[in-house]
Amino acid sequence: MAQLGELEGKKQEINDRIGGLPQTQQQLLGLTREVQVSTLTYTNLLNQAQQLDIARAGTVGNARVVDKSVVDVSQPIKPKRLQLLVIGTFLAGFLAVAWVFLRQMLNRGIEDVKQIEELGLPVYASIPMSDYQRDHESNGRKLRNGNGRSNRPHLLALDAPSDLAIEAIRSLRTSLHFARLEAKNNILMICGSSPGAGKTFVSTNLAAVITQGGQRVLLIDGDMRRGTLHRVMGHSNDNGLADLLAGKIDLATATRASAIDGLHFIPRGEAPPNPSELLMRPNLAALLQTTAQQYDLVIVDTPPILAVTDAAIIGRHAATSLMVARFGLNPAKELALAKQRFEHNGIELRGAIFNAVERRHDTHYVYGYQYQGKTDA
Repeated sequence: MAQLGELEGKKQEINDRIGGLPQTQQQLLGLTREVQVSTLTYTNLLNQAQQLDIARAGTVGNARVVDKSVVDVSQPIKPKRLQLLVIGTFLAGFLAVAWVFLRQMLNRGIEDVKQIEELGLPVYASIPMSDYQRDHESNGRKLRNGNGRSNRPHLLALDAPSDLAIEAIRSLRTSLHFARLEAKNNILMICGSSPGAGKTFVSTNLAAVITQGGQRVLLIDGDMRRGTLHRVMGHSNDNGLADLLAGKIDLATATRASAIDGLHFIPRGEAPPNPSELLMRPNLAALLQTTAQQYDLVIVDTPPILAVTDAAIIGRHAATSLMVARFGLNPAKELALAKQRFEHNGIELRGAIFNAVERRHDTHYVYGYQYQGKTDA
């Protein structure tokens, strides 16, 4: 404590002496002190840097060259083309097989006539898918979606009468001729389980083929919600079935003549808010009874049974009902459910039409398909 007091006294004495100096000398003294401190600090840092350089230079490495590398320019190490080719071929084959199995798992649509016959539905006709029909359906899809307009019939029976599909429909015409001999009336209903099966395609071309055989046919668009029969026939949708059942027009106004002599049709008309209620009126029975007397055959194109109940209502008035199933689209369970739905409503399906059948080597239908192709060639 005594030493601290002595030092404090000397410090105070020095401060008093500095305070007595002029202002300029006080500033010079402060700057001198700062220079001394900075010089001392710089000297210490410089000494430390030199010590680090000496320590770094004294470090001995432990890496050494054992052998020099040898370069073989005759054959590159990578890429190994043969190995890559074998691996690529194997992977491509594996992916192709996996893709086929994946499509089989995701798409359970029927691909064999036997699958339909196992449901208790005899197949009246198998309509093959040809390249011309595929283009025809593509153009017809544009018409149905409203992306195009046509003032002429969009019928494969007129555009390509020798196509494989039309030949199959002619076979269907022959089968129906004998099936209708025991029917109570001449009303034929074409139905389906879900959209996209090709009911309108079958109905329109079947009507055209039967008319070309010398009979008078009336084609009715029973799908008053989304029917496209008027576009396929190249006409407008005004004054159709909905207006006729509602009592707004008469039968003569609703009936349209087509480009084929003897073939008439009734479009769906303006879409009503209650199609099922309109079909349940007595007007439908009177309409079918009247037209059945005026024509040799009345074909009614109905909406899918699993979507709405319109087909079940119309089917009570038809003596013959056929369901259209599309290759690779409609599963067997779906067709069985549609058949059960009709049976619950007291309607017996006479058979099925296998539409858009593609060529498969594992089905018996391929033989007839090849024969037709060779004949046309």
